Amino acid sequence: MKENWWEDLERVRIRPGLERIRELLEALDNPQKGYPIIHVAGTNGKGSTASLIAEALQSQGLRVGLTISPDMGHINERVMLNRQPMPESLWDQLGEAVEHAGRKLQDVPTFFEAVTALAFLAFHHWNVDIAVVEVGLGGRLDATNIIDPPYLAVITPVAFDHMDRLGNTIEAIAFEKAGIIKPGSQVVLARQPYPAARDVIMERARHEGVRVVEPSWFPNVGEQGVFGQSPAGPLSVPLLGAYQKENVATAFAAVEVMAQDGLIRDWSRVLQAWAGFSWPGRFQVLHRHPLWVIDGAHNPHGIRGVLETLEMEPYQQYQWTIVFSALADKPAEEMLKMLVPYAHHVILTRVPSERGGDPKSLLSICPEADFVEDPWDAVQKAFERTAENQAILTTGSLALLSYILQQRRKHAGNLVK
Repeated sequence: MKENWWEDLERVRIRPGLERIRELLEALDNPQKGYPIIHVAGTNGKGSTASLIAEALQSQGLRVGLTISPDMGHINERVMLNRQPMPESLWDQLGEAVEHAGRKLQDVPTFFEAVTALAFLAFHHWNVDIAVVEVGLGGRLDATNIIDPPYLAVITPVAFDHMDRLGNTIEAIAFEKAGIIKPGSQVVLARQPYPAARDVIMERARHEGVRVVEPSWFPNVGEQGVFGQSPAGPLSVPLLGAYQKENVATAFAAVEVMAQDGLIRDWSRVLQAWAGFSWPGRFQVLHRHPLWVIDGAHNPHGIRGVLETLEMEPYQQYQWTIVFSALADKPAEEMLKMLVPYAHHVILTRVPSERGGDPKSLLSICPEADFVEDPWDAVQKAFERTAENQAILTTGSLALLSYILQQRRKHAGNLVK
């Protein structure tokens, strides 16, 4: 499948701003117009929340476009119709159209801008009833924010991440996330871990004259996932991370707004669809004996959610071998320090990316850790030293998980045990 656009386009390059995406979409006849959009921003939980909302809409018989990032090893997973990845042939066909349009531009768009344009083109091609669009980074200057005022703006928990681009204070980061709030829209705001972030977002909404809805009901989380007696009836969502209760609560609040507007007519279908919901890379169990869990937590707030899960039954009974790596622009030392008290043993590895950090620098934090260069080899080593009644956690980066899942498919799931 097509993964590169234009000569010398760097996949990892980040260049905030809306001019390139605006010119690219104009060259494609503005395919982002003509259907309502739900726009999802935040630091953590964007993908899970966006997908839960898309699942709810799909349960009503609607044609629902969804674009997320990053992918878990297959690039066409970034653009979906009714939760099914775009067919490879269509990806290549529309990718060529994006590249043809981009050749006319003086300033070459980034990889993310190309994929964003491809997603909007696909939604137009599919004649979707509605699209759910996840922000890539920040919000205000993110390529997805080229859209007209969305039907609904959803902001998940805001925490510290990408400080080199979004600012060093929670207020600055929240200001960037709040950039998706526009007049004529509505906002669903998740419960915020930092009151200052909520204050900034609420002020932006007041300034734009936009109504804000916050979750009024919160589920529980247990061994089988998220559950509770919701206002719409008994709810069960098989998402295992403790943090998923916040994402389900936020998605539930969004569905309540859509029900008031007539988009959701049958709550029983929503609850039925969510009962079979799955989302990769978020406290995902890949193996049972020993237990092997992967989680894409890539900042301290995300790691804190993972650790809250490890303190729950049945996970608190295990001795954990932790396979860890992070990108160079992440606070890897802080994340590892949080993980070490929960680790029986640590294996450090390297994210296979130009953005990958130097794992050997972390040996000062955990001198007794092993270092294995290749992440798949690191997983093999973890299995070699972990008893069948114990557990392995692989975490620190979504890019790390993407590589491991690719290798797992390549090796047909074979592990050393």
